[in-house]
Order: sequence, then C-alpha cells, then structure tokens
Amino acid sequence: MKKKRGISIYMMLILIALAPLLVGALVLTIVSASTLSSHMEENTYEKLEVACVSSAKYFEYDIDNDILSQDDESFAYVDSFLANDIDVTLFKGNERFITSLKKADGPFGRNIGTTADDAIYATVKSGKTVAKNNVVINGQKYFVFYSPIYDQNDQFWGMSFAGEPMATVEAAEKKVISTSVVIAVGVVILFALVAFFLAKLIATPMKQIADVSEELSQGKLNVSINAKSHVREIISMVDSTGALAKALNGAVGTVVTSADNLAVAVVEVDEKTTHNVESVSQINEAINEVAQTSQSVAESAQNMSEKAIELGDNIERLNENIAVLKNASDEIMVANNEASEYMDTVLKSSNDSVQAVTEISEKISATNDAVKDISESVQMIDDIASQTQLLSLNASIEAARAGEAGRGFAVVAESIKQLAESSSENAAKINDIVKKVTDISNETVQVAEKVKGIIESERGYITETQGKFTVLSGAVDESVAGITSISDMAAELDSIKNELTNATTDLGAISEELGASAEEVSASCSTVTVACTDTQAQTQEMRAINEHLTEAVSFFTL
Repeated sequence: MKKKRGISIYMMLILIALAPLLVGALVLTIVSASTLSSHMEENTYEKLEVACVSSAKYFEYDIDNDILSQDDESFAYVDSFLANDIDVTLFKGNERFITSLKKADGPFGRNIGTTADDAIYATVKSGKTVAKNNVVINGQKYFVFYSPIYDQNDQFWGMSFAGEPMATVEAAEKKVISTSVVIAVGVVILFALVAFFLAKLIATPMKQIADVSEELSQGKLNVSINAKSHVREIISMVDSTGALAKALNGAVGTVVTSADNLAVAVVEVDEKTTHNVESVSQINEAINEVAQTSQSVAESAQNMSEKAIELGDNIERLNENIAVLKNASDEIMVANNEASEYMDTVLKSSNDSVQAVTEISEKISATNDAVKDISESVQMIDDIASQTQLLSLNASIEAARAGEAGRGFAVVAESIKQLAESSSENAAKINDIVKKVTDISNETVQVAEKVKGIIESERGYITETQGKFTVLSGAVDESVAGITSISDMAAELDSIKNELTNATTDLGAISEELGASAEEVSASCSTVTVACTDTQAQTQEMRAINEHLTEAVSFFTL
C-alpha cells in the first residue's frame, strides 16, 4: 500500500483553529501581565502617597503646637497601616521619630533614630516628593514615597514616609498573572474541544471522498460514496465524486468494446498494406538499377567533358605561356645585342682610361722631378742665406772696429743680416711646401697605379663577358626554335580537344535523357512506395495506439 504523505485535513483544521487561539492567548497573557504589573506599581505609589499624606495630616496639629510625642496612640496609628502591608514613618528632620518599622535593638523595639538616604532627604527638603522602588530598609527592598512636612510658619520640619515591601507587591503580581494564565488555559481548552468537534464533522466526509478518489486512481470504478455532511461545499463534492465514478464506468466500458473492434480492423489493413509494399519495392529496385546505370554513364560523360574543357584551358594557358616566352626571347635577343655593343664601348673606354691613367702617372713623375729641382734650389738659397748671415756678422765686427767711421757700414750689415734671416725663413717654408707636394704626388702616383690595375682587371672581365654574351645569343636562338615547335604541337592538341568535347557532349545528352526517364518512373514508384509505407506506418501506429488503449483500459475494473 502506498504510504500517505502530508498532514491529514483533520489535523490541519485543528491547527487552523488552535494556532491563532494559542498565539492570541499567549500575546494577551503577556500584554495583560505587563499592563497589570505597570498598573499595580502605579496603584502602589498612589496608595503610598495617600498613606503618606494621611499620616502627615494626622500629626499636623501636634507638630504645629509642638506637642508631638512617642506615645502608644501615635504608634497605634502608624501600626494601623500594617493591615494593608504599609509601613509609615514620621521623620523629624532626617531622623525617624515615629515609625511602624520594627527593629529589635531600637527604642520601643522600633527603627527609631535612624536616618533616610541623604539624596532622598535633600530632594524632600527642597520641597519635592520622592517615589521610587528598590530602596533597601532593614535589609529589605521597598516601594517608598516621601513627602515634606512644614510647621505653622511654613518652615521645613521633617518628612512623612510610607513604604510597602517589594516582595508583597511581586507576590500579588504573580498571583494575578497566574490567575490570568489559568483563565487563558481554560479558554484554550474549551475552544480546543469545540475545534476537535467541528474538525471531525468536516474531516470525516472529506476522508471518504479521498478514499473513493484513491480507489478511482487505482482503476476501481465499481465504487460508491455515502458520506453525509451539513456543509454545502462538501455535499457538492460528495455528489460530484459519485457522478464522476458512474461516468468513468460507462466511458471505460465503451472504450473497451471499441478497442476490440479496432484491433481486428487494424490487423486486416496491416496484412494488405504489407503485401502491396513488397510488390512495389521489387519494381522500384529494378527501376533504380536502370537509373543508377544511366546516372553512372552520365557522370562518366560529364567527367570526360570536364576533363576535355580542363585540357582546353591548359592548352590555352600553354599558348599564352609560349607567346610570353617568345616575346621574352625576342627581348633577350635585343638586350643581348645591345649589351654586346655596350661591352665594346666599355672596353674601348677602359683602354682610353688606361692610357689616361698612364699619362697622369707620367705627368705626376715629371712633377716630382720638378719638385726635386725646386727643393735643390731652395737648399741653395738656404746655403746662400747662411753665408750672407756669416758675411753680415763679419761686416758688423769690422764696422765695430772702425768705430764712428764704420757706423754706416754697420747699418748696411744689419740690413743684410735681416734679409738673410728672411730668406732663410722663406726657404724653410718653401721647403715644407715642397715636401707636402712631394708626399701628395707620391700618394697620387700610388692611386694612379691602383686605378691602372683595377682597369686592367676590368678589361679581363669585359673580355670574358663578351664571350658569355656570345654563348647566350646562341642559346636564345635555340630556345626560340623550341618555342616555335611547342606552339605547333599546342595547335594540334587544341583540335583534338574540340573533337573530344563534341563526342562527350553527345554522350552526356543521351545519358541524361535515359536517366531522366528512369528517374520519372522511379519517382512514380517511390510515390506509391511512400504511400504504402505511410499506410503501413499509420497501421502500425494504430496498432500501437490500440495496444496502449487496451492496456490502459485494462487498468480499470468494471
């Protein structure tokens, strides 16, 4: 049996009824307890204020007339408040004078002579009242209220005090809160009983409807439902479920009968369609063989035509290449002839250059000889200048010996000396210039020799190049003759290509006509085959549908 999931409607209805109730009761209890606690504290302070004011009024006459005494009547009055759990004290200044607070070691067994908290006393003395909690007196926490007392001259005399133990107030609060909780629990229990009863009234017929629906889902159509309810919607669901069971029973019975008849018809159609498909398939295979053969012939003819066209294209490209080669050969021939002429010119120029360089070298050698002659002449001038300087020196010595008579001769000797020195300096400069010219001439001679050697080498290369051009000219002539022969062969190939193209075109046309006829017949057979195949497929589909329908209907129990 399949395990049921989820929560029952019975429990759901109970939860719907009780959950808000529980939450509401809890919230109300908490709010009530908080409010009640606040109100009780306010009532406590009000009660303490009344007791405090009352005690002050009671002793007002004695205070005004200064006759207040610690007698039994006074203590009896303050003790009368103990019936309401209130302690009353009359302070004179900040000292307890009359009080109901008990203390074993105090005067009269009371807490007389002790003082209040300094902060509280200061506040009350300033004319204000004090109301607070958690004030410790005799080791016990109190709710307290202090009020100032004035004499007949409106002078501060003391304080009146009223206090109630916090334990007493808290006990009262707990009692009230516990009473509220008990009432809330009672209300919840009462409503829970009502919720259980109502949930049962609603859940019982719903459960019967669910049981019937489960039997219907299991294919059991021979079911009935007799659930009763006072809820309009549930009554409608019960009636609808019963009507659904009856309708399913009748519909499934009709489907079972129709499925049996359909199975017989489908078998007959399937057998006839299978026979037709086999016959048409045989015809189609034969036609397909003819079509394939025609197609093969057509493809072969097409391939031959394409190859012939490709051959023609190659021949055309060959003719183009031959023309290009012929033009290139002609250009090479012209260039070769021009290059030969240029080489003759270069060779002639090279011979002229060699001759010019030889003449330049000779001229430079002659220049060197002239420079050497100049150098020798400069040396002679230098020697003459040296001798002149020596002669000038001797003349100066002789003029010095002659004294006054040789002074004029001394001036001439000095001029000769300066001329000799100037000649010597100029001769040195000329000598330096001659040396530089000689160095440059020598370098020029070396360069001219190098140029002469290079030109001699070029003459050898030019001679060899002329020989190469001669060989190249012969090769170009042979190439032109070969290109002409290839051009003639290409023309013959083009003629053969044209004949082959015409033959393959005729063969392709015949093959295409034969293939087209075979394709038309094959298409007709294919159409018939497809129709039969579709009929057979539809028959198979109908058989599968009928089997599925029969299987589905077998799920139900009538």
